[in-house]
Amino acid sequence: MKPISFSGEQDIYQNKFLRLYSVEADFGEFSKEYFVVDKGQRAGVIILRDDKVLLVNQYRFLIDGMSWELPGGGRASDESYEQAAIRECKEEAGITCHSLKSMFKFQQGIDTTLSPAHIFTCTEFTESPEFNNEETDERKWFPLTEALKMVMDARIEDSLTIVGLLAYYRLNNQS
Repeated sequence: MKPISFSGEQDIYQNKFLRLYSVEADFGEFSKEYFVVDKGQRAGVIILRDDKVLLVNQYRFLIDGMSWELPGGGRASDESYEQAAIRECKEEAGITCHSLKSMFKFQQGIDTTLSPAHIFTCTEFTESPEFNNEETDERKWFPLTEALKMVMDARIEDSLTIVGLLAYYRLNNQS
């Protein structure tokens, strides 16, 4: 393949949650314009208790419905992935994580969505008995086998949650 040259990034739109920009790639015989959605870096946590995993339920516009997901979200520029995961768990689930274990990092998109994610596991935490916030509707402990079944029959559609649960299962059930 011939070397590719790129134009500079051209901003199209930006707010506090994302940046949309275009880049033209010249492949020699043809060119292609890419539209990149930069959603920023994300962190998620698989919180485990007695073979159960904690999921939070929140409204998602594109499915026009509620979605069971791992607690997680965006990483601010002044915090580490671990700090973001701890903050998001407290905000979304009322859980204060005391010790996180890094599981892995992955890229949620590799062509036009820029959103690297880091997933942690947590077994040491404090659960607030009073849970009430604006982001999530409820929190619930699911047996891991049930959460995996929810992935396989499309009751869980969130990619960070799907990747996290499947990877956790695979890493902990090596044959």
